Parts: sequence; structure tokens; C-alpha cells
Amino acid sequence: MQPKQTADLFLELFNEGFRHHQAGRLKEAQTLYQQILTVQPHHAQSLHMMAMIGLSNRHYSIAEELVRLALAERNDIAGFYDTLGNILSAQEKFKEAVEAYEQALNLMPNAANCLNNLGAALVSLGKKDQALEVFKRALSIKPEHINSYNNAGVILQAQKKYEEAIEYYSKALALNPRDAVMQNNIGLAFMSLGKDEKAIEHFNKAIEFQADYKDPLLNLGHIYRTQEKLEEALKYYKRTLAIEPDADAHAKIGLILQNQGRLQESLVEYKQALELAPNSFEILNNLGTLHSDLTKFEEAITYFETALTIEPEEHGALSNIAGAYKNLGRLDKAIQFFQKALKAKPDDPYLYSNLLLAMIYADSVSPEDLAQVARQFGHEIADKMLRKRVFAHDMNLNRKIRIGYVSPDFCKHPVDYFVGYLFRHHDRKQFEIYAYSNTARHDAVTERIQHEVDHWRDIRFISDNSAADLIESDKIDILMDLAGHTGRNKLMIFALKPAPIQITWLGYPASTGMKAMDYRITDYYAEPAGMTEHLNTEKLWRLPKIFCCYQPHEKSPDVVDHCPFEDNSYITFGCFNNFSKVSDAALTAWGEILARVPNSKLLLEIKGIDHPNFRTETEARFIRLKLPMERVILEPRKNSNQFVLYNSIDIALDPFPCVGGTTSMDTLWMGVPFVTLGGKSFTQRMGVTILTNAGLPELITSNIDDYIKVAADLANDRERLKKLRHNLRERFTASPAMDQESFVRNMEAAYRGMWQKYCA
Repeated sequence: MQPKQTADLFLELFNEGFRHHQAGRLKEAQTLYQQILTVQPHHAQSLHMMAMIGLSNRHYSIAEELVRLALAERNDIAGFYDTLGNILSAQEKFKEAVEAYEQALNLMPNAANCLNNLGAALVSLGKKDQALEVFKRALSIKPEHINSYNNAGVILQAQKKYEEAIEYYSKALALNPRDAVMQNNIGLAFMSLGKDEKAIEHFNKAIEFQADYKDPLLNLGHIYRTQEKLEEALKYYKRTLAIEPDADAHAKIGLILQNQGRLQESLVEYKQALELAPNSFEILNNLGTLHSDLTKFEEAITYFETALTIEPEEHGALSNIAGAYKNLGRLDKAIQFFQKALKAKPDDPYLYSNLLLAMIYADSVSPEDLAQVARQFGHEIADKMLRKRVFAHDMNLNRKIRIGYVSPDFCKHPVDYFVGYLFRHHDRKQFEIYAYSNTARHDAVTERIQHEVDHWRDIRFISDNSAADLIESDKIDILMDLAGHTGRNKLMIFALKPAPIQITWLGYPASTGMKAMDYRITDYYAEPAGMTEHLNTEKLWRLPKIFCCYQPHEKSPDVVDHCPFEDNSYITFGCFNNFSKVSDAALTAWGEILARVPNSKLLLEIKGIDHPNFRTETEARFIRLKLPMERVILEPRKNSNQFVLYNSIDIALDPFPCVGGTTSMDTLWMGVPFVTLGGKSFTQRMGVTILTNAGLPELITSNIDDYIKVAADLANDRERLKKLRHNLRERFTASPAMDQESFVRNMEAAYRGMWQKYCA
């Protein structure tokens, strides 16, 4: 056969192979290319096309070898270098891929597809700014190049330039509105801007164009979850799982179920998520929080430790493991981890709050140490946010005052025992009442409060700045914080100073450390003049009798009509406080009390004590501190035990140095006297004011020896004990501690006094 005839035959075979190739019939195309290469092994075009088939079939090493053979024959064809770049990119050899693309572009500078490929390789090398310029160059050459619009949008989105990203996605969608991936991408950009409705619109279009595309389904689940439309969120997560197993969908279902209190169902979802993604930090961390919710603190710590091997400096997990140690009563360990979390993220106000809460309970921390960390929080975070401007409020001394209460706990929560009556009894001629709610779980109490206040503001889903603007636009005169450094607090709103007078009260028993907080409510028994001023950044406003007023739980049982020792023939001491408050010093004192009262027993209610590991560790601690375990009764904390266990004890023992507050009032309401050790700070003296106002000052002590003696003497004088317990609920009800009308008037006098001082 003549050379011209051979060339014509090769061309005919090649063109036929190329037609098969374009139609996706790769097997037929490959057969024809191989026929050419059998006769002419160095046919560059056939080698190149075989390389492209190898790339399609993911035979990358063979494909690379073939395209390099083609380039050895013809190094002047841009497409060969472009294909080499694609093969190298598929093998994650991005640096070599960039070199190949650049060689292609030297031969054909205006190849938009090659520019797009080069940009993608640069993104993989982390050179996003350079990649963005390449994509823009591709678009200047070929304005209809959809992939370059999308890729540029992805970079801008990663750089948090969401508005610009949306511009690029929109241009791509104008060319191809049915592209599901770009509909999802633009939805993500709108979602990042907080424009949920626009995001939902685009995610739904993505699903319309590609029904089995799980990403927009997941994203719709995420939006509805953040909006707390949980049933909608669950629907989309389950639709995701109907397409294929997905760790994120299982994990988010687990999170919703966990927040709904459906803990066992949540556990099943998390376990399925972990099987799909065993090295997921998020899932391991969530399993830790779930086991903390299940009061399985030891297991929780194991999950947190595993999560921290993946991300050792992740502040959330460090804070979570600290919380688990706090619940176990291992406060020094808890403080250590909270400090480590704060070092990892020093600008996080909630980490300061968590650290301060742990420090309050620890007997190794002095009130001065606590005050110093609170001031550090103020100096490093809160005080820098203070808005400095003049308020344009009507300065009439006697006009109606607008009071705003801010709380995450407008629901079934101990806070309601102390503020519910305020909303009902406030003098509406003198005060207009606003409630700013960050309450996650709405219930019957929430609904009741909504009807009791004049104005209800839900601030869950707005920023602190927006909430502060809302408060300022409401012209609030006095803003009251009910949480302090407790969970889900909104201290950062107070840091912005949206009201001329700001007060902290009730939730947290110490100084916030903030310059923006003007007053802290207290009383003369808890904080005598001159005792604690140095521990507070706020001015102390002392109420005449007691710093708070108690409203008992409506379903609390009746008091038993006789002393439990009359049935048992032995005295039962008890403590139902948060076990984190129970220090080694307190346990040692309780052991001595048991030694002085023959046959007596100690009943403790402890969250998580029904889990074997925690029980073993707790009993070992008691034995180390010389408590006789045969005389110690350990009960788990559960709803069915609430208030009921009080009818099983004769005398309650206040923990120290951080004493009881709400629990102490519960104790007296249930007809049980308690012995307290008064110290030199509010956290150490709540028992002093409660017992004084209840008419039981003889149960207040000032040192550990007296604490032991008073408790033992009362237990050993059973006639005195019977007399003391007789009608104790009735006497407590008649005391200032439960005189709601008087307390509301005292609080209102405080508000009026603060307003007059401000106006002056």
C-alpha cells in the first residue's frame, strides 16, 4: 500500500474512532485507535485519544504514559498538554499539572477551558487569589464559560465575599438555569448572608432539576434546624438518607433528637453516623455531649478525648470535657481544661462564663481569684464593646419607667420561682415591663410569661448588636440580666450598653466583671456593708430584707407530718445540691458529723451516680475522706425524686464554700432545717440571708468546727429537732423569703431609686 493510501486509511479510522468517542462509545473508539497503533505505534493523535479514554476509565498511570508518548512525537499541540494536566490533576499531582497547563497556554493563550483547568489546579494548591484571576481571564476570553463563573463563585464564597459570589453564580445560571450544582452553590451563598428564603428557593430548584442530589436536601435541613422548624428539618434529613447513607444527616437528626430530650433515639443516630465517619470530630464531640446529657460522664470524657486527638486545640471540645469533669466534682481538672479552651479561643465570652462557673464551686479558688478572672473577662472582652453615647431619655424623676428583663430561662426553670410573681405584681401605673427572651425550649411557663409582660421580644435568632438596637429603640430605662455567667447568657448585649441603667441579679451569684453593668442586687445579710465591695465591678444595691423571694413549685408534695427519725430510729442527714458544690472539706466535715451522731446516715442525691464508673470513683473519694460508706445512701437525680426525697431526711447540710440558693429554699419549703457555713462572699453567704429571714439564725455558723457542732447537737437533741421542724413550711411561708408583695415593692423602690440617681 502506498504511503498516501496508508495515511488516508489512518485518517478514516481515526475520524471514525473520534465519532464513536464523541458519542461516548469508548470501547468502539478504543478498538479503532488500537488498529492504527498496531501499524503505527507512534501515531500521536491516537496515543492522545487512548490517553483520554484511560483518563475516563481512571487508569491514570496508563493514561499518563500514553499522553507523554504522544508529546514525544508532537510537542506543539496545546490539547496534549491540557490532557496531561487533567491526568496529573486526577492523580493529585497539582504542581506538575499547573506546569502542563501553562505549557498548553504558551501554545494557545486564549484556551478558556485550559485556563479553567489551570485555575482548578491552583485552587487545589491553595493559591486561590491566583486561581481567581485565572478564572476571570477565562471569562474575559469566553464570557459564556459556565464552569469559570461557578469556580470563581466558589472561591469568593470561601473568602466570605458572598455578594460577589452571588454575582458570578447568577451569570452562570443565566446561561444554564437548570444546573443543580450551581443552584445549590448560590443557595449556600444566600444562606451565609442570612437570606434564608432566597436560599430555600434555590435549594428547591436544585432538587427540582436533580431529585437525587442530596446536598441541597441537607442544606434545607440545616436551614430549618437553625430556624427551629425541627419537623421540617427532620423531613429533609430523612429524604437525604433515602438517597444514600450520610453521616452528616444522621448526626444532625441525632442533634435534633438530643435537643428534644429523645436521648436514646439520638444515640442510635449518632452511632450510625460514627460508623460512616469514624474519624469525625463533630460526631465524636456530639456523642460526648449526649453521654453528658445521659449523665454518663466517664463515657462522655472518653468521646471528648477521642475527638481531641483529631483536633487537640478545638475550644468547644475542651470546654465540653471540662464540663464533664465539673459534673464529676473534679473541679481542678475542669478549671484546667476551661483555661486551655480559653487559651485556644481567648475572645470567646462563653468560655470565660464556663470557667467562672467552675471556679465558683472549687474550694481551691478564693473569692479574690474569682473576682480577678471576672475582671479579666471585662477587660479582655466585654469592656471593649461598650458603646459610648448619650441617651435621649425623658429625665422626669417620677414618670413610668420601662424595665427590660433578659433571660434564656423564661420556661420551666428555677428562675421562674423568683421572677414569675414580679411580672404578675408589678405596678403597671409605675412600670412598663418588657421581656427579652433567649429561651430555647418554649413550654407552658413561656406562654404564661408572654401574657404577663407588657411586651415580649424573642431575641433567639438575632445578633447581639441587633438585640441591643432593639432594646435601645424600645427606650428601656433599666435593663435586668437574669443569667450572669450561666448557660446561654446574653451578657454581650449588656456589654453594648443599650440602656442607661443595667443590673445583674439572680442567675449568677458573683460579679460579672463588666464596666457596663451598673448594679448587682443583694441584701445586707448576704453582703454587709464593706465586706464584698472589692469583689465587684458593679455597685451593690442592697434590698432591705432579702435579695430574692421564693415561689414554690406548684406540684411539690406535702410535708411529712413527723420527723423521719421517728420511723427509722436514726437521724438522716441529706444534701440535694449540685454535686459540683460538694467540696472535700464539706465531705470531711460530714464524716465528722456522722461520727458524732450514732447510727446516723447521710443521703445524697447525685446526678449520674447510677452509672457504675462514676459511682466507683465517687465511693473511692468518700472512702479517702473517711466517710463510712455503710452509712451513706446515694440516690440518682431524677424528676420523680424532685422534692420527694426531702421527706426522707431530718436535717439538711449546706455544702461549702459555694452554698445552696434555690435548693436551700426548697429545703425549708419542704419543712427541713439546714445548717450553713457563712463565709466572706455572696456565694458563701446565701444561706446566711435565707436562714436569717426564715427566723433560724441559730443554724448559721462561721467556721467548720461550729458547723459540725451545730449539726451534731441538733441531731442529738431530738425534741429540739421536732420543735424546730414543726410547722416549718408555714413559718417559712410567713417570712420575708416568701412575702412576694413586699418583695416586689422593695424591688420597685430599688428601680425608682436607681432611676432618680441616674437622673440626678
